[in-house]
Amino acid sequence: MQDKLKQLELLTAQVTARLQTLQSEVVSLRQKVRLQEDNIARLKENEVELKALRDWKKNTISALKKLEGRIDKELARAKEDENNLL
Repeated sequence: MQDKLKQLELLTAQVTARLQTLQSEVVSLRQKVRLQEDNIARLKENEVELKALRDWKKNTISALKKLEGRIDKELARAKEDENNLL
């Protein structure tokens, strides 16, 4: 009977130790999950900013191309006027 009681106490101690280990692992894993959630949130914010920057770049390039076209027309017109004066 004493042996069985000692064996039961030993098993109880092992289970308790294992539970503590698992609880610490759970805490660690929860922290990792929170960190990954934060990373995902930052990534989504960065994606939104990137999209805005891409749109800005596209619009800026378009505006610059239009401006370049106007400048080219004005230069051509100025050359024509210069040639007409000569």
